[in-house]
This record gives sequence, C-alpha cells and structure tokens, in this order.
Amino acid sequence: MQDFSIKSVAISSVAGSLITLLMAYASGSSFAALPFPIMAVLAGFLITGILEGLVSKDVNLLEPTISAVVVSVVLYFALPAMQLRGFYDMTTTLLLVMLMNGIVLAALGGWAGEKLHGTIQYGVNEEPVEWGWALCGIILGVTATMFTTSTLVIFLGFKLMEHFIAYVIGLFLAGFIIGLRSRGIIFEEAGIAGFTTVVINVDIVCIALGMLELPVIAGGLVIGIIATYLGGWIGERVHSSRSPHPTRQSNSLFGAMLVPRSK
Repeated sequence: MQDFSIKSVAISSVAGSLITLLMAYASGSSFAALPFPIMAVLAGFLITGILEGLVSKDVNLLEPTISAVVVSVVLYFALPAMQLRGFYDMTTTLLLVMLMNGIVLAALGGWAGEKLHGTIQYGVNEEPVEWGWALCGIILGVTATMFTTSTLVIFLGFKLMEHFIAYVIGLFLAGFIIGLRSRGIIFEEAGIAGFTTVVINVDIVCIALGMLELPVIAGGLVIGIIATYLGGWIGERVHSSRSPHPTRQSNSLFGAMLVPRSK
C-alpha cells in the first residue's frame, strides 16, 4: 500500500488554490471571454499536480488527486463570488466540466512532478499506476462508447436512455479487459480509465452538441466510474481463476481488500 502524506496534500492544496485563484483573477480581469480564463485555471491545476509531485517524498497518485479535488471545491465557490468579467458567461454546468478536466490534468501533473523529483526511477521505485493499462482502458472506453452511440444514432435516432445504456456497457467492457488481461492486481487503473473516459466523452459531446445538463453529467460521472470499476473487478476475478499468483500486487488497501488474488 502506498504511503500517504497529509502534510504534502495540505501544502499543495493551499498553494494550488492560491495559484489557481491568482491565475483566474489575472486572466478573468484581463479578458471578457471564457477561453483564456479557462485555460489559466486548467494551467493552475497542472501546477498543483506538479507541485504535489515535487513536495511528496513517496510515489503516490492519490495525493495530487485529493489536492485537485480540494482546489476544485475552493474554485466552485470562489469563482462565482469573485464576479470576474472573464467568467461572466460561465454556468454551473460549465464550471463543473472545467473542474473535472482540472482533476485529470492535476493527476498527470502529479506524475510529471514525481518524475522531476526523481521519486520515480526505473528499477528503484515502482510507479503507483501502470499507466499503460490506464491509457489502454481510456482508449478502449472512448472507442467503445463513441462507436456504440454513433452507431445507435443511425438505426434508432437520438434516444438518451439507449445511448446511456450503450455508454455504460462500453465502460464496463473497458474495465473488464483491464482486469482480464493485466499481469497483476490492477484496480486503480480502472477508476482512472473510467473517470478520464467520462471527462473525454463529456468534452466531445459538449463540443458537438452543446453543453449537457448538470444531472446528466453528474449521473454519467458516478455511474460511469462504477461501471468501469465493476468491469475491472469481474475481470480480475476471472483472471484470478486462471493465474492465482499475480506478478504485481495491489498498491492500495482498497484494491487489496476488493481484489484478493492469492490462494
């Protein structure tokens, strides 16, 4: 199980909140349109993740993610209260989508910070996440959900419930393949793939069709992550019946409790 440092989370959360708010204020005061202020905020999330990786003494993906969530909560309440002209047209739904993207970027920034810090070195410290499998899950998830939904449109037209079911099935299959094909206990990767796939899907749909409704985004996020985790769990159980001795143990207590693979 990975070591967890509350101190490094607190430092990066406070510093990340201040940096992100400062960048939001500078850009939001200078521009009257959303694109540049949004890019400034997302850059602040990247800086938060990188800072966490530099401050942390151990290899841990959970810390930059928690820091990003804290920064997201601060921004959720602070940005509307600041009443900056650059964010004047930002709706609550758009704010949520921006924060979801920020969390993904902060996690990537945390990995980059660990690399810069030197805590991730080949043959010295094992990376907390097998990014190859996480990336594979993201690609499979996006491919499956986009293919099934675009195909359904041809035959059925746009029907929200049918598309939502296809979306859930695509994420479940992505998680299942991760669990089935991996060489060890890989549970965190399914959650990363599920969350990132949902964010990418929301981005694509919002670009193509316009902003979705808030309940649809929130429901898709929760159900999508659960579907990917469930698929990963079932895939791990199927794999465990064939290969009871993993080459890579679980890196978290959560994964070890839910996916015991030793006999």
